[in-house]
Amino acid sequence: MISKHSPTDISRSEGCTLTGVLSVTGFLEDAVTVIHGPSGCAHHNASLLHASLAEIDAADLPVLISSSLSEEEVIFGGEGALAHALDIAASLDPDLICVISTCIADTIGDDCAALCRQKREMPVVYIPGAGFLGGGFSEGIRNALMSLLPLSSGADQTDDAGVMIVGEKNLEYEAEENFYEVIRLLSLLDLNPGIRFVRRMPASDCTYLGSAPVAILREPALHQVGSAIQDRFGTSIIQGFPIGPSESLDFIRSIGNLYGIDPVPAVREEEGVLDDLFASFCDLRGLTVRIEPAGANPASLEAAQAILQALGMKESASGMPLPLPFDPPVGTGGTKRMLHAWRRQISRA
Repeated sequence: MISKHSPTDISRSEGCTLTGVLSVTGFLEDAVTVIHGPSGCAHHNASLLHASLAEIDAADLPVLISSSLSEEEVIFGGEGALAHALDIAASLDPDLICVISTCIADTIGDDCAALCRQKREMPVVYIPGAGFLGGGFSEGIRNALMSLLPLSSGADQTDDAGVMIVGEKNLEYEAEENFYEVIRLLSLLDLNPGIRFVRRMPASDCTYLGSAPVAILREPALHQVGSAIQDRFGTSIIQGFPIGPSESLDFIRSIGNLYGIDPVPAVREEEGVLDDLFASFCDLRGLTVRIEPAGANPASLEAAQAILQALGMKESASGMPLPLPFDPPVGTGGTKRMLHAWRRQISRA
């Protein structure tokens, strides 16, 4: 049979779908992840995960089990191997088992979802992880978050539901710094964060995903997940962490309006923080610089240009080249870190 997918459909500029799924399930506490595929696939992705965690000084590896498909199972079907792996996972008595399919499992047509529906003492969630026909790391993250949503009916509530944070980049170097920046902005409105879906989150908390009245997505690319949360639970959605100084103010206004809180005092307080921040970098005022747009995240570029304008810095092709962060600067805190990076670059010139 000739595939309808063209070669351009299978090219991708990011990592494997399976790795994206693991970057979510690996941060569920009291959970076990079963990778249904050859042992080499599990080993390769576990090695990638270990290296990425080491880069961010996180040494704890999640519990991973491979169904270790052999040539025989690839030919005759691997559902028996998956059932055996599920028995091993269940013997560890986790609160949740996540089953990730791989390219091989999807190619041979194993019905992973049917096996996951079989009754066990703990919930078993099937997450598509095959990316051989155009998937990628980001799709893996979306698949994982979407597959975990049905664990909550919306009927179970928690008394201390705060603002839910959705889809944090668990392998991002500044993940905690970005989270604390969001906490700081919420605190200006006397609000607290709630469930971090999913970052170092007890698997049992999946039951309470419908408790939060408001959820903040890590980035707009998760809009499908946000729509699903809104449709399922009636949750109000903020489409992304605030990028740069101006979005911090808009973020405060949006959150305040959703909660019926007057945002004006909080906005004025944050404006004062921004004024103090730019005053502390007055040595950069009037400098002629250059920002390379090639390959840059558009949000990073937009934030950088807003900061240049706020400081009265000038752009020129012959100016001092300034670095942009890999991920856009989150809020005022991210802006401060980027300005420090610029100052270091300029001082070395």
